[in-house]
Amino acid sequence: MTIERFEVARRRSEMVLHDNHLYIGGQVAEDTTGDIEAQTREVLANIERLLLDVGSNRQRLLSVRILLAHREDYAGLNRVWDEFFPEGHAPTRACTLADLIDPRWRVEMIAVAARG
Repeated sequence: MTIERFEVARRRSEMVLHDNHLYIGGQVAEDTTGDIEAQTREVLANIERLLLDVGSNRQRLLSVRILLAHREDYAGLNRVWDEFFPEGHAPTRACTLADLIDPRWRVEMIAVAARG
């Protein structure tokens, strides 16, 4: 089976396609001045852009692993999450506290989606 890589850099690919599954590497906000809601919106938009670029969409997300820098941000994360996913189309998810590499990042997400 073929492996296709997207937005390839020296140390990582933003997304890898294998057997109609899309594996999206850790997505973080570029605008680190925003609160948890702004950063969550940006991260989910990044994921959606990657999916749309290959003919998929947010409703095809299978699983999302969420790394949260601060426990008190959980409610804000969930507010944006609930707005982003149509009723009945939320993927499985795991949310854990993490010491993210850049202290300005409030959230990082890693996702798996179906392509078509």
